Amino acid sequence: MSTTSSTLGNLGLGEDSLANVTVYSARMVIPVTAPVILNGAVAVSGDRVIHVGTRAWVMQELKGEAPRGRVTERHWDGIIMPGLVNAHTHLQYTGMAEVGQGEYEDFHAWEEAFNRIYDDETRPHAWRSWAMEGARQCVESGTTAAADIVTDLDAAAGMVSQGMHGITYWEVMGWGNREWDDRGKYRLNLQLRRLEEEHVRHLGISPHAPYTLEAEPFVDLPDIARRLNMRLHIHLAETPLEAGLEADGSRPARSTALLGDMTWSSYRELKREGQGLSAIQFVDQLGSLGPDVHIAHGVWADEEDRRTLRQRQVSVALCPRSNRITNTGRDAPVSRYLKEGNALCLGTDSLSSSPSLDLMDESAALYRLARQQGYGGRDLPRRLIHMMTLNGAAAMGQHLAANRIGQINAGALADLAFMDIPVQAANAEAIDRTLEELVASGGGHNRATLISGQVAYNAGIF
Repeated sequence: MSTTSSTLGNLGLGEDSLANVTVYSARMVIPVTAPVILNGAVAVSGDRVIHVGTRAWVMQELKGEAPRGRVTERHWDGIIMPGLVNAHTHLQYTGMAEVGQGEYEDFHAWEEAFNRIYDDETRPHAWRSWAMEGARQCVESGTTAAADIVTDLDAAAGMVSQGMHGITYWEVMGWGNREWDDRGKYRLNLQLRRLEEEHVRHLGISPHAPYTLEAEPFVDLPDIARRLNMRLHIHLAETPLEAGLEADGSRPARSTALLGDMTWSSYRELKREGQGLSAIQFVDQLGSLGPDVHIAHGVWADEEDRRTLRQRQVSVALCPRSNRITNTGRDAPVSRYLKEGNALCLGTDSLSSSPSLDLMDESAALYRLARQQGYGGRDLPRRLIHMMTLNGAAAMGQHLAANRIGQINAGALADLAFMDIPVQAANAEAIDRTLEELVASGGGHNRATLISGQVAYNAGIF
């Protein structure tokens, strides 16, 4: 990374906001909302992008505007892309990596191993410091925003400690209908107030899953979130229990019981009664889905489930490495999601079920899985880049308006990642090869991270 600077005259477009400009130039810039730029540059003032284009054009624009302060150029001989968006994680479990390093015969076995440590009162649980360490690892790998699910209040400090964007989702689980009506909503109100005291920028609600909550919470929680202008994030279709299958694995005709006079106290009760309804169809009948919701995993989603998710404009955060470690019974139908046009993003899950918090590792795993499942489209690298950036932001409603992320364009927050992938010669095929290497080569390539225009991580390149 080389650095040059100069002092220019008065700008006249808001002297305070554009007093100083840093131009980050690179062999390749990936704006995501525009074509790839070779020999590109991103001009940043304060916490915002003010220009993105070829280096020659950006520098010419700045000369014409004559900023009153200092213009500093920092050149990177690799790739600049938007800060990555981790669309599903639990940073507080960073200290439980030993669980993620095990091998399990099924999801229940992983769950038991997780609970042994989580419930062990003789063992210290440093949720705050674990979450902060997880956030640090995210930023070091180029992630600037996350959908972080918090189960213990101390863990809300994770993203705050690094200045990350995204949403902190308060997880709600373990409530039956009667207990929820008696004291669940009151407890939720207290917990949300406590989270606000932790200076969390954006709060959301995460009804954990249909197998850990009965029906009443799943009806009430979306209503509560929507009244509070909060978004929702649900673990859904992660386990075989959530598929619309009989015990012998056969696929019955869909039940319409929920559309008639019959009601069910819980998804578990419905399954015990032999109803062939998937978890996705169950929560859809309860009104829990919509464009303000994104789900995690989506492994056990058949054609009707995937259609329902598209109709409700629900994004799916895919976590292929976590699904292998927790042994969810199969891989997510990635190729079908891609071919059918579902909105997709990427999440690492936590270190209790994943080898790293580097989203580039998740991209490489998903790249291999899509190819193994027969997806041969040349657009796969570009789609994966969108999943790691703009799509993750859209899943949380943070891709639009003044504080938009997951993209590089004028007025967007200046969240950038600097990848040390070699940029090949300037033709279409070479660009495609570079993008393919970016998404398929795995983690460990980020060398610097900007969040809101500030250097949050620097491996010595500035």
